[in-house]
Amino acid sequence: MPIARSGIAWRRIFIVLLIAITATYFYSSSKEFPHGGSTLGLAYGTIGYALILLLAFFGIRKRWYRSRFGTLEQWLQSHIYLGVLTLVILLFHTGGRFNDKIAIATLILVAIVVFSGIFGAILYVTVPRLLTEVESELTVVEISEQLNQLAKQMARIASGQSDAFQRIYNYLIEESKPGWLGGWGLLISRLARRKAKTSAELPKLLTLVPADEEAELRQLLVVSRQRKELLIRMLYQQRYKNILEAWLYIHIPFTIALLIFAIVHIAAVFYFRRIVI
Repeated sequence: MPIARSGIAWRRIFIVLLIAITATYFYSSSKEFPHGGSTLGLAYGTIGYALILLLAFFGIRKRWYRSRFGTLEQWLQSHIYLGVLTLVILLFHTGGRFNDKIAIATLILVAIVVFSGIFGAILYVTVPRLLTEVESELTVVEISEQLNQLAKQMARIASGQSDAFQRIYNYLIEESKPGWLGGWGLLISRLARRKAKTSAELPKLLTLVPADEEAELRQLLVVSRQRKELLIRMLYQQRYKNILEAWLYIHIPFTIALLIFAIVHIAAVFYFRRIVI
């Protein structure tokens, strides 16, 4: 598979570069005091900043559909491994000395961006498999329309029935509402609580329905179950899609902040004409 070949290739490149960079750092440290202003420290800082710009370019490359400069999969693999390598390089750039607040903040931002990127990569491997288990041939709009039709059918069945029947109808409608957290809250915690509530309250309500309404009641329960299953499928589908994109709300803003702090750090170095990290 192309993805496997691309991943293996970049994994090998990453290992070779990591060994070379680590060996160079320890060899140089034995001859020169390691810090950001040393010869090697400046080299690491320059390489690290260049990699940050390259990694940030991935966001442009994803939307540059006509580009033939490498496949998107190759860019993704390089983005992951070079991101981890950038964090290592910048740690070596500091020489283990953390004295400048802007430099420290920049390094922390690098760590946040890298680890959020790793988390996103894990999601892109695991979530699509879960998503295929709950996706249907229907779009969200079509599912919503079916839910509305089933709700209307339940309302027609309950129309003109006894007060006990109406209470069951209202209970079933209220029970199937996802709440303000939608696919997150209902499927994480509320669903379990509502199942417990159903087992406790619904049987009591069923005993209050007159015998001549039992056929309509069975029909109502069948339609309600169909509606609930369809709703849960839609919520799971939306939940997985939200999870797949949620990490970007951390990754992208912190990437922008990283670029700003890196520029400020470099500008401060040239302004004061010394490295303070």
